[in-house]
Amino acid sequence: MRIKLRLASLLVALAGCGQPVLGVSVQLVTKACPGAAANGSRNPVLGVDTLTFTISGDGLTTTSSDVNFTTGVLQIPNLPVGTNRRIVVVACVAAAPAGGAARSCSTPGSRTRSRADSGLFDATGSAAVHLTLFLRVLDAFTATGNADGTTCTRMTTPRAGHALTLLPDGRVLVSGGFSLDSSSQLHYHDDAEIFDPATASFTAFMPAPSLRRSGHSALPVQMGTSGPGILLAGGEGPIDASGSGTAAPIKPFELFSGGLWSTVQLPAQTAAREHQAAAVDLKTGDALIVGGQSGSDAANGVSFFSDAAYFEPRSGAVHAISSPLRAGPLTDAVAVARANVKQGVSIGGVVLVGGRNASGASTQLSGLFFEDVSARDYLDDADYRHLALPRALVHHVAVRTRDDRVLVAGGLTVAPAVAGADYSNASSFVTLIDPAAQTVADLPGSQQLSLARADSCAAVLQDGGVLIIGGAWKDTANHSSTAVDFIGTDGSVRPLLGAGIPAGASWELHDARHRAACVRLNDGSVLVTGGLQFPAVGSAATVLDSAEIYMPIGAAK
Repeated sequence: MRIKLRLASLLVALAGCGQPVLGVSVQLVTKACPGAAANGSRNPVLGVDTLTFTISGDGLTTTSSDVNFTTGVLQIPNLPVGTNRRIVVVACVAAAPAGGAARSCSTPGSRTRSRADSGLFDATGSAAVHLTLFLRVLDAFTATGNADGTTCTRMTTPRAGHALTLLPDGRVLVSGGFSLDSSSQLHYHDDAEIFDPATASFTAFMPAPSLRRSGHSALPVQMGTSGPGILLAGGEGPIDASGSGTAAPIKPFELFSGGLWSTVQLPAQTAAREHQAAAVDLKTGDALIVGGQSGSDAANGVSFFSDAAYFEPRSGAVHAISSPLRAGPLTDAVAVARANVKQGVSIGGVVLVGGRNASGASTQLSGLFFEDVSARDYLDDADYRHLALPRALVHHVAVRTRDDRVLVAGGLTVAPAVAGADYSNASSFVTLIDPAAQTVADLPGSQQLSLARADSCAAVLQDGGVLIIGGAWKDTANHSSTAVDFIGTDGSVRPLLGAGIPAGASWELHDARHRAACVRLNDGSVLVTGGLQFPAVGSAATVLDSAEIYMPIGAAK
């Protein structure tokens, strides 16, 4: 079902005298695609009788209007020309008001069911604004679907080990990864595609990268006057041109900037690597590539690296970091960029969390920051020299919290002989690292993940909460998980709650998956795509092409 909203003829609500205005029309998608839960729990308008539209923007007084859901028509004031406009739609089961007044989502006792959010957009041209907004159940995952709600949208090809990068215009670049054929033969991808939240569609991205790679880093970099760019670095790819068979680490970086891909060569002393840690320094804008290994886990004689390099957007060059890592040879670590404020000044840099060394999974914590006074290079951060994780971790997730600490969740406490082959040592612990206070501690008591798992993905919400999405675990066999845990800023951990309609419904992922990719979108929602899925019995995996979106309880800011 779609609701089409007509333009208002009167402009007095928002348009000041003589102020230029634009017409706005909104198509509101109110039906989940057929991939929604069979019991109707993902139906965004189950029980809904009222919609509230809120319009805001720079220089505007925020205004809200209610409409009876069954009418399907609302008069929306035209938008004054300007920036950072936003239209938010809330669908609710409104409480019966006193005195026979109109039902409203703001009436005490009303229950919010779902929300749609345009995200920020500029209304600065001369053409009318046409928007398609998707109502999605709050605090739940819903399969992505087309504007008619008749078809679930999917990636153009199944992918695992791929990367998602949010573009400045709100779309998402999906790059690389691998898939499996009917004989379980692995095939690496050199293509890319775009997810457009405005249509919930996936389309091929052209031009495509030139190298096949999986497990790579896809980092947003600011290329000065050239504008934003995407840097693909590291990862594993095939030796031959067929895209399958024996694999090796990929050395050249690829940069997308100005509508074209270009190859970025590394210094001679910087080796090709995979399983690298990578992050963009919040202060310098440099893209750091740290540690990694010289070949696939399945290969013989693989060595770990104790060096690092960084891509400098200002020059477009890759520089080798002169000092070796204090942690020594290290692979499969997670790099987290921090503001790293000291004496009121941000020094940026990254923290490296866990990973593997020659002895197996590691408890190591270490850091790098750029010293630009004399060294003109990245140096070891002394804040981490006396810190360590409570347990060794590999295949875990780590993210920067809103208060600049580092949150770590899940993972394996024993490194498997072959990556992803054994999830029997999965952890359920959630740990907070506070370098400024020199503390590392697990969240107390029962505040653990609902299921011990590894190879999850994580996303930080705009309110500071963190989602731990999917993953893999093992009892007598390996299993992929649909579990999603929300970690609040107060240190609480809970599974998703949904809208409570129907009671007892499940609000986690539709498709169990691990080694998926996720990213927060401009409207505050979270997109998760692809990944591997173990069957109910056995250890052979399939690769998914499905995608799902989480709509948070709190509105985007």
